[in-house]
Amino acid sequence: MNFLTLRYFKTVASELNITHAANKLYISQQALSSHIRNLEEELGVKLFNRTPRLSLTDAGRCLFEAAQDFDNINSTLNAKLNSIRQEERGELRIGLSFTRGQFILPHVLPEYASEHPQVHINIYEERSNALLERLLRGEIDFWISADNPEVEGLIKEPLFVESFFMVVPVRVLSNVLGESRARVLADKIDKSFEIEDISSCPFVLLTPGNRSRDLFDNVMRTHKITPNILLETDNSQTAFELAQKEMALTIYSDMFLRNYTGMLNPNVKIIPLEKYVKSDLLHVFYNENMASARYKKAFLESLHKAFKV
Repeated sequence: MNFLTLRYFKTVASELNITHAANKLYISQQALSSHIRNLEEELGVKLFNRTPRLSLTDAGRCLFEAAQDFDNINSTLNAKLNSIRQEERGELRIGLSFTRGQFILPHVLPEYASEHPQVHINIYEERSNALLERLLRGEIDFWISADNPEVEGLIKEPLFVESFFMVVPVRVLSNVLGESRARVLADKIDKSFEIEDISSCPFVLLTPGNRSRDLFDNVMRTHKITPNILLETDNSQTAFELAQKEMALTIYSDMFLRNYTGMLNPNVKIIPLEKYVKSDLLHVFYNENMASARYKKAFLESLHKAFKV
C-alpha cells in the first residue's frame, strides 16, 4: 500500500460515492475502482459494501481510522521537516575545554537557548587534539581554542584574549625557603617576579596536554628548571583550590579567575605572568559548511556579542 492508494481510499471513504470521489481526485471512475479493488486484494479484506449503496465494512472503518492517525503523524513529520528546511530546528555541537566552558558558555547559552528552543545543544569538553579531530570529522560544529592549527578549509574567528597567572601561597614559600627569605621574596614578587625565585617550590599542575600546563612546561624548559611537581589533575578548579588551601603553587588562566565566585585567600598571591607567558588569543573554529544553518550562524553572532576582542 502506497501513499497514493491510501489517499484514494480515504477520499472514497469520505465521499462514499465513486463518482464524487473520482471527480475530486481528477481520475476516471474505472481507474479509481481498480485502485480500490487492488487495495482490497493486497490487504485480503473487503473494505466497502457495494450494495444497497456504498458503505464501509468493519475492515474499511479500521483502515479509515488508521489513515486519520497517519495524517496526524504525516502532518507532524512535515512540520518538523519544514522547520529543518527553514533552519529553525537542529543540533548545535560545541567543543571546548572544561575550564573555558565554565566561563564562556554561561555568557552565551542561556539567551541563545531561549531564542532557539528547537535547537538541541551538545557540549564536548575534551583535550584540544581530540576536539580538532572531531571538528575535522564533522562531529562538532564549533571548536573554541587558543591553538592555531594550519588546516585547509578551517575557518577561525577571534574571540578574546586570555592571560595567565601564577598562584603562589606565601606559606609554601616559607616552608621551602624559610620564613625570612619568604617574606623578602613575597615583597619582591609584588614588584618584580622572577621564575627562578620559585623554582624549588612544589606545584599542582594540570596534566600534560592542557594549555596552561604546556605553557608552564615551555617556560621551565626555557629557563632550564626541573619543576617539583607534587601532583597532576585533569580538573583546573581542583588545582586552583589546592593552591588556595596553600598546598602548592599553580599556574592559572584569568578566564577562570574572572569567573571565580569563591573567597580568595589573602595569603595567596596571584601574579601576572606576561613577562614569561604571552597572552593567548582564543578563536572559534568551524568548517564553513557546518556553520551554514541559520541557528548555527546565530550562535556565532552570540559568541561575538558576548566576547569582543
